Amino acid sequence: MKKVTKQYDQSGMFLNLISSYFRLSRRFYITVLAGVLLAGCRYEFPAPAKNADSGDLSLKSVIFVGDDYLSGFMDGALYSEGQQHGISAILAGTFGDAGMEAFVQADIGAVNGYNFYVSDSGNIKGKYVLVYAEPIDQEPVITVLPGEPVEDYNGDKTLVTDLSIPFLKSFQFGWQTVPDNIYYPRIAANPGTFSLLDQVAIHHPETFVLWMGMSDLLGYAVSGGAGDSIPVSSPRLFGPDDLTPVAVYRTALEEVVSALLVEPQAKGVIFTLPSFEDLPFFYYYSYDFMKLTGSQLGLANTFYADFNNAVLINNMTSGNPQRPFIGFNDNGYTQYPQSLVVTDYSLPDAYYPDGIPLPKIRNLAEGEKLLLDIPVDKITQGYGWLVPVEEKYYLNLAQVRTLQNRVVAYNQAIEDVAAMYPGRLAVADIRETIHNIAETGKLNGWGKPSSSEEYHFDGVPLTGRLGLNSIFSLDGLHFNQRGSAYVSFLAVKAINDAFGASLSLVDVNDFKGNIPRY
Repeated sequence: MKKVTKQYDQSGMFLNLISSYFRLSRRFYITVLAGVLLAGCRYEFPAPAKNADSGDLSLKSVIFVGDDYLSGFMDGALYSEGQQHGISAILAGTFGDAGMEAFVQADIGAVNGYNFYVSDSGNIKGKYVLVYAEPIDQEPVITVLPGEPVEDYNGDKTLVTDLSIPFLKSFQFGWQTVPDNIYYPRIAANPGTFSLLDQVAIHHPETFVLWMGMSDLLGYAVSGGAGDSIPVSSPRLFGPDDLTPVAVYRTALEEVVSALLVEPQAKGVIFTLPSFEDLPFFYYYSYDFMKLTGSQLGLANTFYADFNNAVLINNMTSGNPQRPFIGFNDNGYTQYPQSLVVTDYSLPDAYYPDGIPLPKIRNLAEGEKLLLDIPVDKITQGYGWLVPVEEKYYLNLAQVRTLQNRVVAYNQAIEDVAAMYPGRLAVADIRETIHNIAETGKLNGWGKPSSSEEYHFDGVPLTGRLGLNSIFSLDGLHFNQRGSAYVSFLAVKAINDAFGASLSLVDVNDFKGNIPRY
């Protein structure tokens, strides 16, 4: 993901009140608000159980198995602070209160980590942060810090109980080697001989937490659908951007759950998958967020006049496949939202009257998804209206439907597998809750959110943009510390309900969101 500049999400009435009454600088009152939020207003939060009890769960041996969403990967990187405040670590604290005997996490040992999206071997970048670039800036921007290479874990790998490995796909849990995954070798006990499931067996787990499937989806989604949506080769030959077939995912899920439930008393919790559409990476920019001045609009209409005339002639000629016109809203006195112009190589061939091929371009359609890494800073230079947006920066309607169907199918597989083990597998269904929070951050071209309903935890709002109270980290794909705590809170409730436990509920307000640096 490239470095982009975004508007900071002003959240909460406190912010407006402080600004209105005291006229403090933005930088100062965000600092004040951050302190208030971290302290937390606890008047609605249920009191922790005096004697946390694990109910039907045996906490003698607890392991955590999954991908980046369990590991604490956030802000584009796996770094120590994020790892220590990820879902595995937060739930380990809750289990520890009820008597869990051991939790061993292979500390990444990095302050900023290795940014998976913008780093390469010659230029290592770290996590994304919100900063004020200049003292006079009114809004913080997202930037990236220097990073550190991923180092091997020097401890005893056979003792590691947090076996969550970023970007591990479902069918790779049983592989003895995982090519091109820089995080797998650092905690694999015996790569080339042991698979992750073999390493699980060492612990004879009696309780487990499982999250798998997001890595099967997001390579395809983040790349703008560059991979194959229906790969037909062996999984060993799947590309990093290919979308895992449902049958492959279901088979892998059944294999993993079966391995985790080998011990007769073993029980666990598995997470459902949130929709990709409920991650800011896919909704931060609406398809029509662009605004053009009157002079820009005039230039754009002139620029496409010959193109549109050629499209008209093509469409009026019998037997020719139809091509869309390039159009913009007439601003009048108000700058209207404009649908961006994009390249679409699936469009049929068409030609100018002199035989020169028409470029395969069109306006983005409602329902299509612009990606967070689109270089929005270039729009003032004509990008998105004179220069078409490349296919890698958006998902078309067919790709969106494919991903929607795949998420539904994966979640159905999770529910079906859980039904195979009644009383042994709890489902932490986070889909609806994450969707509702995400709706507050989905802005249309006018800047109006899909939902004006507010969501709170103990009086403090939870939001779906990328500001202070957001549950999403700055990469727009993963949860931040606050979001990880909220998902953990939902998981504990599911565990308590399924297994007659009284584990202490996670206090989300003990965990920070996206706080700007100064």
